[in-house]
Amino acid sequence: MQKKISHVRKVEPEAVERAQNVTIQWLIGEEDNALCYMRLFTFGIDGRMPLHQHANLGHVQYYLKGQMKVTLDGEEFTLTQGNFLYVPKNVPHAYENVGEEEAQFICIIPPVKDMNTEILSEKE
Repeated sequence: MQKKISHVRKVEPEAVERAQNVTIQWLIGEEDNALCYMRLFTFGIDGRMPLHQHANLGHVQYYLKGQMKVTLDGEEFTLTQGNFLYVPKNVPHAYENVGEEEAQFICIIPPVKDMNTEILSEKE
């Protein structure tokens, strides 16, 4: 059994492709041979990610800070610290930081090599 203990400050943030002012940190990833992957998303002021969906994975999220507008299958929700959600496979979703500070959430996904992301709209 491989164990991993680290700190978020030791993981380099990477810009999220097709998003505006959003970074991702892979806290647990493919190299960890884990049952799931764990990612930290950080949305700067006015950060946003367009409407998209994944054909081969669902994911769970836990909101750490900030105020996010989340569009999930055509419905809009405002999520803040302590909220969590599940996004099933093939469900369109988009994100926008609508608060006055950065927003963060943890996202847990199954271990897949190809996220199979389809961008549905660049407007969100």
